[in-house]
Formats: sequence, C-alpha cells, structure tokens
Amino acid sequence: MKTVTLDALIPREDFEILSTLGSSGNTRNKGTLSIEDLKYDSFFYPALRKPIFQRETNEWDPEKVCNMIQSFVKGELVPAIILWRNQGGYIFVIDGAHRLSSLGAWINNDYGDGNISLAYYGNYISQEQRDIAEKTRELVNQSIGSFEEIAQIGRNLALTDDEKKKEFAKNLGALALQLQWVEGDASKAEDSFLKINQSATKISDAELELITSRDKAYAIAARAIVRAGKGYQYWSNFSKEYQKEILSDSKKIHKIMFGRNSPNNDDINSFSIGGVQSSNLTLDVVTQTVKICNSIEKTDKAPIGTEKNVKQCLKNTLLILEYINSKQPFSLGIHPFIYFYSDIGKHKIGSYYGFLLFVKELINNKQLNSFIEVREKFEQVIYQYNFLVQQIIRKNRQSKKAYSTIKDYFFCIMKIVKNNPQYTMEEIIYELKRTKGFAYLQTEIVDNEASEVKGNFSRGKRQQVKLRTFVEKLPKCPVCNGYMDNFSTSVDHIDRKEDGGTDSILNAQLTHLYCNTTYKN
Repeated sequence: MKTVTLDALIPREDFEILSTLGSSGNTRNKGTLSIEDLKYDSFFYPALRKPIFQRETNEWDPEKVCNMIQSFVKGELVPAIILWRNQGGYIFVIDGAHRLSSLGAWINNDYGDGNISLAYYGNYISQEQRDIAEKTRELVNQSIGSFEEIAQIGRNLALTDDEKKKEFAKNLGALALQLQWVEGDASKAEDSFLKINQSATKISDAELELITSRDKAYAIAARAIVRAGKGYQYWSNFSKEYQKEILSDSKKIHKIMFGRNSPNNDDINSFSIGGVQSSNLTLDVVTQTVKICNSIEKTDKAPIGTEKNVKQCLKNTLLILEYINSKQPFSLGIHPFIYFYSDIGKHKIGSYYGFLLFVKELINNKQLNSFIEVREKFEQVIYQYNFLVQQIIRKNRQSKKAYSTIKDYFFCIMKIVKNNPQYTMEEIIYELKRTKGFAYLQTEIVDNEASEVKGNFSRGKRQQVKLRTFVEKLPKCPVCNGYMDNFSTSVDHIDRKEDGGTDSILNAQLTHLYCNTTYKN
C-alpha cells in the first residue's frame, strides 16, 4: 500500500528541549484548535512538535487523508487531539499526529511536496513521494475542494453553484478540533504516548523497537537511512565530521534500497531491492536490513549509539548492499525482480532478508567465486520456484523469523548445483526436498486457482504474463550467464588488453561488474 508522507508538517523534538517560544507558567491551555491555528504562519503552529521517537507520519493512504479532511469539514465526530506542553513552551502531540497533519496538509497545500516539506527535506523529495502527494491533492480537491477555494467561497458564496462547497465554506469558521492535555513531566508524557499509541492505532513492532532502542547505534542508523539523512537529525550532537559521513552513507544506502522509480510493470528494471519507499513497511525493512548486516540479534546487547558506532553500523550495511547491487567494481549486479519480487510484482521481504544474510556469509567465507560458478542455474531455480520461499515463511510464521532458514535454502541450492552441474531444475528441487529441513516443501501446487473458467484474464494473470515475458528478454552476463540489471554493469574486453585486445566495439561486451573486475581475472 502506497502511503502519503506528511512527516514534515509537524517536526520532531526532544521532550527535554527548551525554547524561547513560550513558558509553561501559563496553565490556561486551549480547549480547541481552529482552522487559523493550523496555518503555517499562525502563533500556535510553530510551537507544535512530535516526540523525537514518534513514528513517521506516513501510514495513511490518500483515501484516508481525504476522509479525515472530509469528516472535519462536514462537522462529523473527530477524536480529540492529545497534547502535552513542556517547560520551554513547546507543544507535543501525544496522540493525533496523522489527524493534525492531514488537516495541516489541506490548509497549507502540502501533501508531502509543498514548501514545508521541501524545507524539511533539504529541497529533495523523491518522485514517488511527489506522485502520491499529487494524487492526494487531486482526490481532496475533487471531493472537497482546495482550502484556498473553500476560503474564497466563504468570502463570496456567488463564486460557485456547488451547494456542497457552499456548505463547507459556511461551516468552516465554526469548526474546531477538541483538545485534551497531559499533565506532568516528560516521563509522564512518554508513558502516556506509549500507552495511547499501543491501543487505538497501534505502533508497529519496528517503531516500538526503535523507540525502546533509540540510544542504540543501529536505531540511529535506521532513522538516517529511511529519509536518506533528511528530516530530523537524530545524530545532531555528533561532531561535524561524523555528521557528514553519516549523511553521505545514509544517502548511498537509501539510493541502493529505494533509489529507482516507483515499480512499473512496463519496466522490469524499475523495481528497487528494498521494495516501495512510501510504504508502512519501509521502517521495518530498513531496520531489519541494518540488523542483518551488523549481526544484531539481541537488541539489548547492540552497540550504544556513539558517533563511531553509528558510522560503523552504516559502513557495514552499505558494504553488503554494494555487493548486491551498485556501481562498485565488486558488485554482483543482482537483478532485484529475479530475487526479490513475485510474478505479479509484489516485494518478497523474506527473500530479501534471506539474501542479505546469504551474501554476508558468501563474503565472510570467501565463496563469491563459487556463487558465480553456479549463478546461472541458481537464478533459474529461485525464479521458477519462487513460491517455495513463501512456504518457508509460513512454516516459520513470519519473514523476520524465517530469513536464516531462507539463507540456508539458498546455500543448499548452491551446493546441489555445484556438486551436480548436470542436474535439471526439477532434479535440483528433488534433491533439495531430500535434504534435512526442507522435506516439507511442496512443488506440486504452483497455481492456487481451483479451476480454470471461461472468461477474461484476471488483472493478476495479465500482470504475471507481462512480467514473465519481460524476464525472458533480460540480458545475461556472458561470463556467468546470470541475469543482468542495467543499473550495475560493466563494459568488458572480450579479448583482454594484456592479451592484445583492442578498444574496438566488436571486442566489447556487457558484464556484471564483479565478473569483469574480479572473477574473470
């Protein structure tokens, strides 16, 4: 599910931060929030903050954002917003960040692509985020009207014949959000936040983990990667030298994981290895990537978040990802679709996690060349039998518990191919099922449809046929005969320079970077 990124509408801050904006001495807290309060240039809006550990405000899709705005302008019941004011005068949103941000997006015309967001993200907003923002804007404008339009109608009802918009405009001045206030110190505010957010709209396991582990290096690294170093700087107390390196590495990691365009079923090369960036699973995927690349199993024993540890955490993560797919000379140039997507273009998180660990062990055990030697048949098997990974996940109940077994699955296939190069795919799978630990795998049922019926092809079937056709046309590396991804390739001499090979185009071939720079030599 693609979601709207409204994280910039209310910035983050530490509960303990002091401010010159106001004072906690005044106990006459507001009981409601009006439209005027949520304008970016109001007196109230600049004091609004989210707790430093608050989840990203990106869990609602365009329809849910639109429905929230619509409920407000229609005067329907909207749950109260819960706030807490610290000693420095900042006003923290304990509950209701998505509701406030949705209204703020409408009022300030910023659905993740406006001036507030541009400033927050250092003038960089991905095309995927821009596309979803524009889709949301169009939906809201069609269903309700832009805030500017409704405000103008309020000043002059003769501007439109649309009775619904007239009604919205007449009601707008009287509408307000109800407020509740948490009393007490910062610890009371944090306790309230956790209790509230574990009940109604429950905090995801990944978000809760990062809250409780926010002083750990891997948690800070994950926060940096999610937004490519943009947004709130969780590492702002580090030295400038380390801040610069953290920013640089987090950008590189983010680009490898999510740097392509939104998945496009007309372009087999548009799929990123980490899945869709604007997803409610993104934080989980990033966190788990960092943990796997840094061998973190027990979070309570993970390295503390010093600048050196955060830097090392990012370096370790970047290295593994660069081996998988990058422009580095040692890159394997793994094609994301072959390894990490289903036939209908859905990201297979379990395969991704398992392959991270697989590559990590290939590097540590100096087995990369062994992988290259079996790569052609290895890729054929994992692509044609990609449904087997789902069976492994089901047996282990979830992707995060299954990835070690999936890694073993990859190594088992690699070993069978290496020891039996003459085996067909069917024979490889037969041997796999005879291996301890994989006897439960079922290969007889590939299509879950009970029967074939007369009629048009379903959307899923059309998509499956299209993507399978594109796979058949993918180029293959002449060195290993594995699938090539056009983001990670090298132009190679067919006859090597040291053997007299010229720079003639007839002596050139496209290969994987690793195959050219390391394996071939």
